[in-house]
Amino acid sequence: MVLPSEGQHVLPGAIAAAVAFAMEDFLPLGAQPRRGATPTEVCASQRQSYDVTAVPGADAVVFVSFSARQDACRDMEGPPLSDVPIVYAVDTARWVILSVQK
Repeated sequence: MVLPSEGQHVLPGAIAAAVAFAMEDFLPLGAQPRRGATPTEVCASQRQSYDVTAVPGADAVVFVSFSARQDACRDMEGPPLSDVPIVYAVDTARWVILSVQK
């Protein structure tokens, strides 16, 4: 199978792994919203509601930012998703989360 070149996003392995590592902490795979959650809370618990930005830093640190997509969870009951991104600092040499800025 040959992938089309249009729309491709090539991520170096360490960047892709850092994103997956941070995402698992941010929204663990298989986690469910609380019972009685508002539609906005249900939407906010879905990984596809967020855009991801990853930036390599010094000393094998990758900064991973999760920000709500502009079109995610609009016109739903409950408070809107925050416009403030959540930023993780991931050490890809030791595979630890150094910090989380919310």
